[in-house]
Amino acid sequence: GKLFHSGLPHKAVNALELCNAACAELQNRFYKAVPPCDEEKKWFFQTPSTLKPTQVRCSPGSQNQIPPWVEISGDIRLTPFYDVVETKKVVEEIVKDMNENITSLPTFGPMSK
Repeated sequence: GKLFHSGLPHKAVNALELCNAACAELQNRFYKAVPPCDEEKKWFFQTPSTLKPTQVRCSPGSQNQIPPWVEISGDIRLTPFYDVVETKKVVEEIVKDMNENITSLPTFGPMSK
């Protein structure tokens, strides 16, 4: 991100907006790569494998500042029908691709970048 006054958003990069878009993209790709499987139903699993954000931190400042950085953490819960090492590789590849193509993530309104 890039810190700037929220009255001039075209001069900033809103790390919070970027993080929201990145998180949504990561989850969409994860669920395509690690979909629910028949074995989960067979063994009465209540949920399939999941990737969920659980905590958010951003730079402290006033409400009229666009935050220059944001940190989201969370967890991945895999059912035993997916390999941990392989799933980790898949997630790392998704993140690598997103980092290399950061400008392809969606934006929110005309002053979002």
